[in-house]
Amino acid sequence: MSVSPTRFVAPLHSATVSESESVTPLSDGTREFSAPDADYLSFDADVREAIQDVEDAIAPVWPLRDYVAVNPFLGLSDRPFLNARRLLRSVSDVEMLMPVAHYRSEFHRGAFRQSDVETAVAEMAEQHSTFRVTRDDVLKTLHEPAPADDNTTADNPMRRLRTIAEVADKSGKSEWTEVIREEIGRHCAAHYDEGQALWSEPWKHLPLYQAWRSAARLDRRMHVIGLRSFHRFVDALPHTPEATIAMVLRRLQVPEELWEPFLLCQAHSIPGWSAWAKYQDAQAAEADHQNFAGLLAIRLAYDAALAEYTGLNVNWRLLAKTWNAGGRPAHVRSESDALVRFALLRASELAYERKLLSSLDAAPTTEQLTTGDAPASSQPQHRSLAQMVFCIDVRSERYRRKLEDTLPEIQTFGFAGFFGVPMAYRSMDDEEARPHVPALLSPGFTVTESQRKVSGQELLRANRNRRFRRSLQKVWKQFQASAIGCFAFVETMGIASAWKLISESYRRPAASPGIDGLTPHARPKPGPDLNHPDQRLPPADVQIDMAESMLRGIGIVENFARLVVFCGHASTTRNNPLQAGLDCGACCGHSGEPNARFAAALLNRPQVRSALRERGIHVPDETCFVAAVHDTTSDHVTFFDVDLLTSAQQADVSQLAAHTEDATRTCRLERLPELAASSVQDVLKRAADWSEVRPEWGLSGNAAFIAAPRSVTRRADLAGRTFLHSYDFTKDPSFSVLEQIMTAPMVVAHWINMQYYASSVDNHHYGSGTKTIHNVVGGFGIFSGNGGDLTTGLPWQSIHNGTELQHKPLRLLSVIAAPRNAVADIIRRHKCVEDLLVNDWLQLVVLDNGEWYRFSADQRWSPVNGSHQNLTPLMSGSPE
Repeated sequence: MSVSPTRFVAPLHSATVSESESVTPLSDGTREFSAPDADYLSFDADVREAIQDVEDAIAPVWPLRDYVAVNPFLGLSDRPFLNARRLLRSVSDVEMLMPVAHYRSEFHRGAFRQSDVETAVAEMAEQHSTFRVTRDDVLKTLHEPAPADDNTTADNPMRRLRTIAEVADKSGKSEWTEVIREEIGRHCAAHYDEGQALWSEPWKHLPLYQAWRSAARLDRRMHVIGLRSFHRFVDALPHTPEATIAMVLRRLQVPEELWEPFLLCQAHSIPGWSAWAKYQDAQAAEADHQNFAGLLAIRLAYDAALAEYTGLNVNWRLLAKTWNAGGRPAHVRSESDALVRFALLRASELAYERKLLSSLDAAPTTEQLTTGDAPASSQPQHRSLAQMVFCIDVRSERYRRKLEDTLPEIQTFGFAGFFGVPMAYRSMDDEEARPHVPALLSPGFTVTESQRKVSGQELLRANRNRRFRRSLQKVWKQFQASAIGCFAFVETMGIASAWKLISESYRRPAASPGIDGLTPHARPKPGPDLNHPDQRLPPADVQIDMAESMLRGIGIVENFARLVVFCGHASTTRNNPLQAGLDCGACCGHSGEPNARFAAALLNRPQVRSALRERGIHVPDETCFVAAVHDTTSDHVTFFDVDLLTSAQQADVSQLAAHTEDATRTCRLERLPELAASSVQDVLKRAADWSEVRPEWGLSGNAAFIAAPRSVTRRADLAGRTFLHSYDFTKDPSFSVLEQIMTAPMVVAHWINMQYYASSVDNHHYGSGTKTIHNVVGGFGIFSGNGGDLTTGLPWQSIHNGTELQHKPLRLLSVIAAPRNAVADIIRRHKCVEDLLVNDWLQLVVLDNGEWYRFSADQRWSPVNGSHQNLTPLMSGSPE
């Protein structure tokens, strides 16, 4: 590919820099950035490989409407935890461990003991041959006085690679890093805008890099800021991102061994946009994977132009030598500090593990292990009132406990909140369908919302009114954002807007809905009507497979209650761009209500039940399936489609609703101290308060995932910190359900846990700062302030109560009641799970024959009794 030989000539501005930074000024007064000969194209294959490796190391971020909690270290999970930290710290200033001050405070308040420290150090020394920290080292750190400047994240002696902008800023008093970040943020916000902007970028139809190049050739902003003739420099760039990256790497004389780390350094200088570009590539067709490469090319282009302008020349030979040698002595000291903090993290986790396991029922026999979920009687005439299936979300644990306390006859189960219904859902208010499945899956079919008890004329009138309201909203938005209206908007509408703010401030919380559509003339809420003639459902055999998989996955295949309730969950807040983060993670940041209603309707179909009987699942005629939703902000539970049931079944639902109201009251009272609320009314008001920054705590505090019969956890108060998944291995002879649990819900719980962990440990890089300065960008993301990088994680108010961290950053502890050999076999067959466990991203304890066994990073089982003797190799077949 031929490139115009246009030159970019800039004067040298010499800077005094230290040798340790590996930078020296050029000797002559100018440098020219000529487009090189075509021989740089021979780099293309290797450059593409480097780009792909860097993209693989970046975790995606989902848009606000389909919010998904994701492990920000997802792309590094094939590396050990500390190795991943070492790599990230060498190319950026991110942090993966809490400062010593945090662990010192936790130790002195009794969160963990000296014995936990001793166990942690012994465990790490046994499993990691390079671990060189002693028990005395750790205890000395805990007991010594806290220094005045105990801020571990303030300096990063492990940093070995920087962008050219960072080098220039470190050498002088410039702020090029922030300027470039703002420029990239400005362009990406316009390019990816989803309708928020009134005036669209004219190059949106082009890929990211080509759109930026088209705009930057005309833009004089960088020229005015100080990077003179930048538009001419852009005009000389190649037309594809890969060619630009190859050209810049060659021109900067970056040695090939540093290509990947240098590109990773570039990506981590704009981590939010890198994550968004990764998501865009994941959603695009194979031929359209130009977003991440385009972003890297743009970022490199700014660095290349800046290198010409400032005259900084990086000593790559010295950097390569330092990189390969593992750093300077300061890095060794920093490594020692990291090992101490890693040991303290592990001690904290062991303390939580000890407390959790001591609260559980380690049933010594299979009979005791499997009877906890069975009704008191399996005879039809004594069939129990209800079996309620909740999402495994930690907020459901608290509610399940309170509900069981109101009436022991009610059984509760935990299952992924999409209830095994892999659908996309299009509501009547939406023009496109939204995925209602976990991020690890793709929707298999689309369900359209419809309205029952409405004539065709009424439905037509309602759709016409809905389109009219949309048109009015569009016109109103255009008036607010137009070149004329935006200036006059406050003056003309200020009083009305003030009244709206006042009325919103005093909005009263809504009353509990209870049972939807049960009164004679009430119109049921719109939902997925499986009997609607226009509904396109999967084939009959797929429906039956779905129904069977659902019941076997939950563990309800016999002893059915009179009511089996699928209870999804959602959250009610106002003025909250991150609201989807409080809704169901198993439904891609949406309410689980449509999935619950679809599941209940499916299992109430006579043809489905008849087919299930042929597969060995006999659902009694008197059993009906009901849908409900749990509002996690107010703890209301609402039942749906009850008008379709018989009068006797409606009476049962009314009886169950009375018990859920009792559970709602006690659940709210338990949450009062955590929310620092003065009354129940204060808790309810948060759902309607537009100024509330902490409407609820969401999944803050999550620390464990348990897959076991309810008998194991029934007597434990798990404080809303545990994902609870029902599982009985005696009903799973092939362990296929266990395999699904370990490769899907457990992994999703790990993603959620690591998002909260990262947002707590380093909110600057992995969180989203304070809610009070959030601005929605493009309708898909959040700026912290007016521009710059895209934020990717949780706001500070979601993890901190104003005095201390509400979320204690611990890696997820997974507890599974199943034979060790079955668990080991699944680990061996799924590398993604094995990586998480072997590389210290996830902890695992198994309840096998009434005894607890911990899975270690060296792939062995050890009894959880403080002893490190009698280790059983993981791959040794059936354990003794």
